[in-house]
Amino acid sequence: MHHVFIVNPVAGKGRALHMVDAIKARFNRFSQTYEILTTKAPQHAKELALQAIAQAKEKKESLRVYPVGGDGTLNEIINAAIGTDVELGIIPCGTGNDSSRTLYPVTDPYKLLSVLPISSSSDFDIGKANDRYFLNIASVGFDADVVMQSRRYKSLMSGSMAYLIGALSALLKQKKYRFRITIDDKPSIEKDFLLCISANGSYYGGGFKAAPDADMNDGLLDYYLVDHLSIPKILRFMPMFRKGNHTTLDAVKFIRGKKALIESDEPFPVNIDGEISSAKSISFELSSKSIKIIVP
Repeated sequence: MHHVFIVNPVAGKGRALHMVDAIKARFNRFSQTYEILTTKAPQHAKELALQAIAQAKEKKESLRVYPVGGDGTLNEIINAAIGTDVELGIIPCGTGNDSSRTLYPVTDPYKLLSVLPISSSSDFDIGKANDRYFLNIASVGFDADVVMQSRRYKSLMSGSMAYLIGALSALLKQKKYRFRITIDDKPSIEKDFLLCISANGSYYGGGFKAAPDADMNDGLLDYYLVDHLSIPKILRFMPMFRKGNHTTLDAVKFIRGKKALIESDEPFPVNIDGEISSAKSISFELSSKSIKIIVP
C-alpha cells in the first residue's frame, strides 16, 4: 500500500501546510510508503491525483490518497478518483470541512491522521452535477450566491461566520430565481425559488445542516426546494436552516430521487462542493457505491 498526501498550502489560512510535519512523524513509525505533494494552483490537486493513480497502476500497487485541505481540494481529487479502486482519506484543514462532518465522528485532522492509514474503506454514493462529481452537496440560487460572497471573508473569519456575512451580502440583492425543476419521472415544477439543494451529505456552508436526513449510502439524493421568500422571512429562515430545523416549513419542499434537471431562461449561480460557476441548465444524478472512502 502506498499513501499519497495532497496538501493545499493555502487551505484554512495555512493550516493544511502545518500538517506536513505531522504526516512525516506519523509515517516514520509506519512500514508502508508515502509521499507528500503540494498544490500550486486551482485544479492542481486533480492533476496530482491523476498522476499518482497512473503511477500506482503502472507499479500494480494499492493506493490511498488523502486530500489535506478543504472541500474544494477534496472535490478535485474525487473527480480524479471516480471509477478507480483508489481509497480516499480526508484530512480536513479548510474553513468549512463539511464533507468530513457527515463522514467522521471527529474532524480534528491530527486525530484522523493517526487512525485513517490503518482503517478500512467503504463504498459510498456520489453525485454528479452536469460533468462534475460531488460527494457532499450541490445547489443553485441564493445559496450559491452566498458561497460566492462568503469567499471575500474567509481569510478574515471562520467558515460559518464568513457564510453568515456572505448570506447578508446576497440578501441585499433579494434576487428571484425562476426555475423549471424535474425530479425523476415526477411532474415538472416551475416557480420562483430562493434556492434548491441536491444533497448526498448533510452539511455545507461551514456547518449549516442543510439536509439533516441525507445518507451517503441510501442510493438517493435529497432535494430541498425553497420558495422565494421576502427579506424578513429569509432572516427567520436562515437560523432554522443552520440548525436543520427548516424541513417542515411550508416554503420548503422535500423530495428524494436519483435524477433531477433544473432549467432557467437566465443564468443562475451553481455551487458544487463549494466550487462556484453559472449555468442556465444543470442536471443532477446519483451514482451508487462509486467512491471508496476510508472511515475510522
